[in-house]
Amino acid sequence: MPHPHVARQDRRQDMRRGRRKGLLYRARYRAGEYLLRAFVGSLRWLPRRATPYIAEIVERVSRVLLWRYRRRMRDTLAQTMAEELPTEADRRTVVHRVWRNFAQSFLETLATLYMADEEIRSRIEISGEEHLREALARNKGVLALSAHLGNFPMIGPRLAAQGHDFSVVLKLPEEKRFAALQHEYITRAGIKIIPARPRRESVPRIIEALRRNGIVLVVPDEFRSAGVEVDFLGRRAPAPKGPVTIAQRTGAAVVPLFMVRGHDNRLTLHVKPELRFVNTGDREADLQVNARLFVQEIENMVRRHPDQWSWMGFRTTRKGDASHALP
Repeated sequence: MPHPHVARQDRRQDMRRGRRKGLLYRARYRAGEYLLRAFVGSLRWLPRRATPYIAEIVERVSRVLLWRYRRRMRDTLAQTMAEELPTEADRRTVVHRVWRNFAQSFLETLATLYMADEEIRSRIEISGEEHLREALARNKGVLALSAHLGNFPMIGPRLAAQGHDFSVVLKLPEEKRFAALQHEYITRAGIKIIPARPRRESVPRIIEALRRNGIVLVVPDEFRSAGVEVDFLGRRAPAPKGPVTIAQRTGAAVVPLFMVRGHDNRLTLHVKPELRFVNTGDREADLQVNARLFVQEIENMVRRHPDQWSWMGFRTTRKGDASHALP
């Protein structure tokens, strides 16, 4: 057993380390807040034609600073898409394109803060809008399923510009000032935010939005939380139960939406037909089948557009393994 004096010293050291860590955490977010404010303010004066050049600079700088993520992305691609991308050169090309899409999407999304609804509508076409209209006609709301693919943050501004009641389920940063800034920018685009945590508050707000026949966007492709085990890209991954159970509970339509960047660099919001969930009365079996239907839509789009999906957060074990490890 340690001497009381030694134990007190250890506690003091732990407290000092905790304070230093807390100061570093706050300083990092404060710097991010000031940089973001300055950057958003400068966009007001920059011509639209300068966006590609700025995106290239952002891409190059971030690729250097975040080299660990680039390596993780290449490793994940090697594990999940070895047939489609058999060589290291193929995977490097995809990662490069993914990074470029990130940078451009970041700028495009912030630029909407200074756009009128008419400009947003003219810049982004909607393909399959009839599926959304049909779902809303039932007057039970739409649970919109998407992924970190293409320029997914633009789904909200585009549908809000169309006049829809649009909410997004979002995990906000714990740092309150930065979270408030993020909240400010998102709501300026006409989007309502439903914080993902705590769940006991999030779920009632989702149900409330659906009951007023609104559209609620969920982006469940990080596979980090406990959920229903499904196959995804040849791996085992925990699909979230929440969206499936909420849809079954409310009768809301589940409609996949994906904002995809075309070869001409224009964005198109693709609205897919409503998912038809299985309802046999066996709750657990139905949950398993419906969760797989949910995830299959995301997998189809990822395989079609691997250079537009975020590969950074996806790490699971091979199909059939007994366990999985997530970051």
